[in-house]
Amino acid sequence: MTPRVVVLLATFDGMAYLPDQLRTIVDQQGVQVRVVASDDGSSDGTAQWLAETAACDPRLTVLPARRCGSPAANFFRLLLEAGTDDDELVALADQDDLWYPDKLATGATRIAAGAAAVSSDVMAFTADGRRSYIAKSSPQRRFDYVCEGPGPGSSFLFTHDLVTVCRTLLADPDGPMRQMTYHDWALYAAARGAGLRWDILPAPTLDYRQHAANVMGARTGLHAYADRLRLVRSRWHRTQAGLAAATAACAGAARAGDTTALRDLEQLLADTSVPARWALARHAGQLRRRRGDQAALAAMVIAGIW
Repeated sequence: MTPRVVVLLATFDGMAYLPDQLRTIVDQQGVQVRVVASDDGSSDGTAQWLAETAACDPRLTVLPARRCGSPAANFFRLLLEAGTDDDELVALADQDDLWYPDKLATGATRIAAGAAAVSSDVMAFTADGRRSYIAKSSPQRRFDYVCEGPGPGSSFLFTHDLVTVCRTLLADPDGPMRQMTYHDWALYAAARGAGLRWDILPAPTLDYRQHAANVMGARTGLHAYADRLRLVRSRWHRTQAGLAAATAACAGAARAGDTTALRDLEQLLADTSVPARWALARHAGQLRRRRGDQAALAAMVIAGIW
């Protein structure tokens, strides 16, 4: 049977790129696609364009207007309110990327082989023609989801099992998943915490557009490193890691001992004493996928920077 996919599209002032992106979604090969969009109070005509397009194309549905305030909140709304069937696969879409024609079919094949969710490496590109390969597919570690996501949410495809997990977690407005800044990291933590198999494909499935309005992108260079260091020193990333651990623990880890281990990690992440820093540093090999990132994390934890 041809896989059926519902694509959850979050928009905000996206008219510069949205028509091209939507075309690459509805033209996907080897799958049946429908799109549910939620606009976050655009002022550039995005909402009107979506409504006019939906009136002409039954594959597009638009949720009633509502201000969400962030991409994560907008995607969480879509997960909660977009009607999804048990046998439909679910994908997330930003408003400004360009999907490869076989993106969804490639992911559906991996899901048919046993994965509950897939993401992938991506090819970043800029308006001036620069392209750079963004690899996210290093071998997964036991708790890598506590400290990082599996790639951009726009590369995600997953089963209804993860939708069910997310709806349970998001039902609590004060729960840890609701407090996470990035929806893609939050979904990864929820899935892995629930014991669902997540595959990260070692090849790009989309062109990942980089521009000034990116909430999170593939920025490189000294300014990007300086911004990341500022987030590290402010303890933002460490706080988000604690929320990811709590999200995973609330999802109910399937593997024996993971829930207890996650609660222990939560406590270490909340404790900046010297003994706690050394204890947390010993977990660095399980908290990041790439060896260089593991070493950097351990060093920053011991030094009290992270």
